[in-house]
Amino acid sequence: MLCRNGPTCHFLARGHCWFRHTDVYEQEDEMVELLRLLARLPQRIIRLQGIIANQLWLEDEEEEFVNMAVERREKEKGMRRILNKPVHQELKCQRGFLSNDVKYLLSNVSQLPPELHLAILRHFDLEAVLRLELPYNLLCQVLRLPRGEKMGSWLGRQLLEQDLGIIYVPGESKMLLANYEDGDEDEDEDEDREDGNSLKVSDISPGLAPGAYKVRILQNGFDLVRVGCDFLSTQCGPVKCFHTAKTEHWASSFMCRGFSLQTETRADLAPGNWEPYHSWHLPLGQSQGDRLRGSVDELKAPVFVISLQEEWWTRQWSHRRGRNYSVDSVAQGQEVNDGASEEELLGLGIVTNMQGEVVAYTISGGPVFAAYDPAEEPHSDEGWYNFSVTRYQYTGQIEQAGLIITGSQNDYGMPWLLEEEGIEFPDQEHYTAKQYLPTSNEPKP
Repeated sequence: MLCRNGPTCHFLARGHCWFRHTDVYEQEDEMVELLRLLARLPQRIIRLQGIIANQLWLEDEEEEFVNMAVERREKEKGMRRILNKPVHQELKCQRGFLSNDVKYLLSNVSQLPPELHLAILRHFDLEAVLRLELPYNLLCQVLRLPRGEKMGSWLGRQLLEQDLGIIYVPGESKMLLANYEDGDEDEDEDEDREDGNSLKVSDISPGLAPGAYKVRILQNGFDLVRVGCDFLSTQCGPVKCFHTAKTEHWASSFMCRGFSLQTETRADLAPGNWEPYHSWHLPLGQSQGDRLRGSVDELKAPVFVISLQEEWWTRQWSHRRGRNYSVDSVAQGQEVNDGASEEELLGLGIVTNMQGEVVAYTISGGPVFAAYDPAEEPHSDEGWYNFSVTRYQYTGQIEQAGLIITGSQNDYGMPWLLEEEGIEFPDQEHYTAKQYLPTSNEPKP
């Protein structure tokens, strides 16, 4: 048994202690070990503190992650609300843009020294500058195009950042349409895909001519027109405007307003019998994070694509929704009366590559596209089985002004229907009263 008196034991000093005493060297070893333990104690305390701090950090991170998820959902809800609000709640008459004072200024600005000329033009906002359709060299100086930058790429990024509801087509483009609800394709066709993650699309030729276009959303359709020109789907035009007429009766006044139409019948693209003559699958495998189900940025059918570059889908890309330039009253009424959510309304989208360059535009997010010929007699299918693509220009001009997918004919004032109801309209002299055709399959009288 170890002596309790320790090294100061009186009996140990006399040499006859009955109990065991620790050797001095053993005591030194124990002291050294104790010192080592004491030396390591702060490290253990620090390590323990680190573990505790790390646990607290993880808890904070988890809480922050939850907060970020909630914030993202709220932000996405807010984005949906913003997307549903067009850049222009009410369109102003284009004829009023160039007031007498502005016309006088522009007529004399070219006579000023170049420095003053540029200074005046640089006071205009981006949309106003694009309306003027300046020569390319002058446009580069007014916009201060950086050296080495291409106008198309740079202007596309500027429009993306400012979110004006305007798109810029720098060169030859392709138009693609997938006019079916996501998941409605035949399963047999899905087996032909490489990875089952693609869109069945059909080409619409020719594409849009180079230039800047503004986007107006209609019920189940849209209207694209060059910046500086009037939308076909309003009551304004290059010759005359009818501000007191209902906007939804635009098809009954386009002749007097100064528009000429070229309508191409494409029944194969109709949502009621989606069987395109020529189709192919656009792969979505390179999409970066926007194929999440329920995301406002999800790219899926139905969708209208304006492709600016060849095979951009073979490289990494991302898709985001932007604001529309304008939404017509019928489409706005659809949300209020039918309780349609923001995701069910069409909207402009932008596809960018990993360098931030705009490679395509989309119009998607809503129901399938419908289209009718605005100059022909109405049918009860309302454009669901008789699909048309209409291009238009100002009467007497060759250059194309815009393109329209007219949408559902429901709630729009067709001239034949107005004629039957005895309602006067501007283009009335171009029509004669005819019996309304109840179905598109019945022969005309």
